[in-house]
Amino acid sequence: MDAKRKITPRFPRSVLFALSVWLLFFSGRALAAERPESVRLDAERVSYDDESGKTTAEGDAVLVYGETTIRAERIEYDAVTQRVNASPLPGESVVLQNEGRTMAGDRLDYDLQTEEGLLSGAKSSVPLGEGTLYIYGGGLDVIPWNLAVERGLVRRRKPAGDAPPETPSHLARWKDVAATTCALDHPHYRIETKSITFVPGKRVVAKKPRLYLGSTYIFTWPTDYIVQIDRKAMRYAIMPYAQSSGSKGAGVGFSGAFAWDSGELNLGAAWWNRVDFEWMAEIEQSLGGGFSVRGGVEHSWDRAWGEKIFHPYGSLSYGWSGWRASVNWTRNEYIEDQKDSLYEYRGRLDRGPEVEVSSPWIRDWAAGSSWLRFGVAWGSYREKTPDFTNGTIARYGAHMRNYFEAPVGGRAEFFWDITGSVWFYDRDDQDQKIAEGMWGLRYRLGILELGSGYQRRYVWGESPMFWDGQSEVERIHQKLRFPVGRELFVQVRGSWDLRESMVDEVNYALQWISDCMKWELLYRDDRTSGRDDRVSLSVSILAFPDTPASFGQYKDRDPFVRPGDLPKQ
Repeated sequence: MDAKRKITPRFPRSVLFALSVWLLFFSGRALAAERPESVRLDAERVSYDDESGKTTAEGDAVLVYGETTIRAERIEYDAVTQRVNASPLPGESVVLQNEGRTMAGDRLDYDLQTEEGLLSGAKSSVPLGEGTLYIYGGGLDVIPWNLAVERGLVRRRKPAGDAPPETPSHLARWKDVAATTCALDHPHYRIETKSITFVPGKRVVAKKPRLYLGSTYIFTWPTDYIVQIDRKAMRYAIMPYAQSSGSKGAGVGFSGAFAWDSGELNLGAAWWNRVDFEWMAEIEQSLGGGFSVRGGVEHSWDRAWGEKIFHPYGSLSYGWSGWRASVNWTRNEYIEDQKDSLYEYRGRLDRGPEVEVSSPWIRDWAAGSSWLRFGVAWGSYREKTPDFTNGTIARYGAHMRNYFEAPVGGRAEFFWDITGSVWFYDRDDQDQKIAEGMWGLRYRLGILELGSGYQRRYVWGESPMFWDGQSEVERIHQKLRFPVGRELFVQVRGSWDLRESMVDEVNYALQWISDCMKWELLYRDDRTSGRDDRVSLSVSILAFPDTPASFGQYKDRDPFVRPGDLPKQ
């Protein structure tokens, strides 16, 4: 018999090639006595060289080893060293799957024993919000979590035994890469960085990346750029903004963050020509076991007093399966709330403490496209306005929210957004019940996009405090949007107060919308008692419509837009 032979399967497809592999120690130790792992190869052609111990699979090759799957046109496997080399056809990719994570590249060199590998020309996609984050570029190192801990790349170890998985099994690190939510060969925007860390299921952290609009360099982020995968949000994707406010004057602002394995430091600053600088700093730290702590301070303008003051706050939270419980604490929290067209509340609030439990969105399958969420709360509060100071008052109660939508014909959609709450207080048997709903229709007439809605709020009882007391409201909302160019739109949205027979707000917007980004010049004509007209220029990423605004930035709330945190259907 020849010293070298090749075995080729008779059948061109669905061929299983099973190899029992003994783990080999390079220090010269004896072979392990434990039962070996199984490596399976499936391809159109599989050949084995019994002299070198190497196996070659060609034609839609698939290698499966435990929870690792490798797909490529050609896969070479060395049973002695446990190394895998995979390459695709021109124009195609090698695909590496591990514990639900999928990555692709031009070539893969992978060690099955240590679970380390290098994916050249790597690219990956992460579902986020209403869109997808695409990452592509240079080589990607895949490193087991415990090994990354030993090398000082991360700080927390993977739990042993049957403990709940607090951390993922692997860490992925890119070098010389780009990221975007544009699914285009030449995206409208992208960020480029020398190093990006991808913690599967948790977050993507780009180290001080550079922002490009098309091929034009705009600026370099002074902080890390963070995408929260577990929260399905690009929390720090809001670009720096410019804004003019009737109370603060003209200003600019930004937010950013520094991140580490189990937490982050959030920073924000804004400058206004009437009130100078405002700033905030917040730290959030995971404690393990579903617990996390958050604390921070704002130094911001209080319009009611005409002064800047420190507003410290903190919370301890626990989350599980979409449920969340938290204990909150604040001092001098500034609140502005337009109760109705003629009354705006401005005051400070101390929460000390407040306990909240809230549910995730629950799909009501019997009602079709309907979701429900609810929660309970208890707390003690002390409020202050320029005219009075309340003593500490306890409050407890429950709240719920129901959202429903359904198509009507081919060019319209009916929806409702209903909330309800009941609150009890420790003062003279006082309580307050609130029911509020928005019923509307989103529809098209030719090139016109329209929305019509009716809002009604009912209030029974009364609160001994002013910050949470509500007034009855009845409004009609109308929205009109139409194109004035290929990617240019004009939008007008306003509301009519039926109780006061007046237009209480009109928003005018000029929008430039590409496939991935929206630039918006907005003018808010505030006709309520607040009289805080605003002009703002902002940039946002369309995949994340519910991303929080940068520190100090006014963010328009459109009642015709579905809640951004609803699960995808």
